[in-house]
Amino acid sequence: MIRKYQPDDFHILEKWVQDPKLLFTFAGPSWSFPITQQQVAAHQEKFPNKQLYIGLNDLGDPIAIGEIITDEPHSPRLGRLLVGDPALRGKGIGEKFIRELIAECVRLNQIDNICLFVLEENQSAISLYKKIGFIFSEEKIPDMILENQSYPVLKMLLKIADFNIRNLP
Repeated sequence: MIRKYQPDDFHILEKWVQDPKLLFTFAGPSWSFPITQQQVAAHQEKFPNKQLYIGLNDLGDPIAIGEIITDEPHSPRLGRLLVGDPALRGKGIGEKFIRELIAECVRLNQIDNICLFVLEENQSAISLYKKIGFIFSEEKIPDMILENQSYPVLKMLLKIADFNIRNLP
């Protein structure tokens, strides 16, 4: 299950993001470490077309965060995808959460496709996205920079017509 992020959720995000590299990997260069509630609030105020969502387990506990981005280039797009607890990664939670975000995006928008950006080095995320049905786009996306190091970014695309809609929650 997913729900929209609320300011009271910040403590969860703060607990999950304990190092600058993880923050960069999941959120890109627009947020800086340590993450603050003011950064998140300013981001949401500046970009109302970028809605954060919290993924919940069957007990209603937060387990993931992600963003649906609309009304800008490369949209609709998923972003800021993270399963919070490292011990829960690789157990299908991310796949379920992303499928729920896709379903929400389809529900909110008349779309033919949805995309996302991923660091080229993030092979576990790439494997997950491929499993869901995302394919690589030929479009070149600028590298992201962290501490004067360049990180190649790939664009992946999911064609909704090719997506098994029965897999949506």
